[in-house]
This record gives sequence, structure tokens and C-alpha cells, in this order.
Amino acid sequence: MKSSRAFCLSVPWAWLAFVSACSTPPTTAAGYDVSATAKFDKGDYDGAIADYTKAIALAPTDAMAYFCRARARESNNDFDGAIADYSKVIELVPTNADAYNDRGFAKESKGDLDGAAADLNQAAKLKSQQPSH
Repeated sequence: MKSSRAFCLSVPWAWLAFVSACSTPPTTAAGYDVSATAKFDKGDYDGAIADYTKAIALAPTDAMAYFCRARARESNNDFDGAIADYSKVIELVPTNADAYNDRGFAKESKGDLDGAAADLNQAAKLKSQQPSH
């Protein structure tokens, strides 16, 4: 009897701890990544960019944070910012075909067709070198 009562009492406390943790502002790069992703999914691109920027400040070599911030910037029509972030991903991971691909489309959106073609060709080259699943 005591164990079932303890379980019933612990469930509300566990729920309260979970809700509290979810409403607490993030303090780690991973926490900011999660928060940014949630904001991006809701269409809050400015909020996502701000949180990815905080994540990058805490983990400046996290290529995925730059990549995600680039997508948020591109969704916000900030093609220069997106290109800069995709370029940082390429600097960190030179074989990232997706970064070349997406940077190519960002360049195309700015009217840089030669730069877009070069990036898209590099993306295709890198993808052809990857093993198929």
C-alpha cells in the first residue's frame, strides 16, 4: 500500500518538474538548439535565429547550428546571412553536400547564377562520392 501511495504522490511532482524544465529558458547550446527548432517549426524565424546565435556562441564549432541558422535566415529572406552561415558550415565540414546545395539556392535567390551553379555542381559531386544506402 505504501509503495502505490508513494507512486501516486511522485507522479504530480514529476509532472511539475517536467513542466518547470520545459518553461525554463535554455542555458546550454543543446537547449538553445531545441528552443530554436521549436521556434523555427512555428514560423518564428527571428526567434530561431536568436536562439541559434546563442547556441553558436556557446559551441562555435557546431556546424549543425550554423546550418539551421542559415535555413532560418533564408526563410526570413536574409540571403546574405544564410550564405555566410552555409559558408561557415563548409569551412567546418568541407564535405557537407547539403551546405553547398543550399548555399547554391541562396546564391540563386540573390541573382548570383555563376556562384549558384558552382555550388550546386560541388554538391552533386560530393553526393556522388557518398556511399548509397
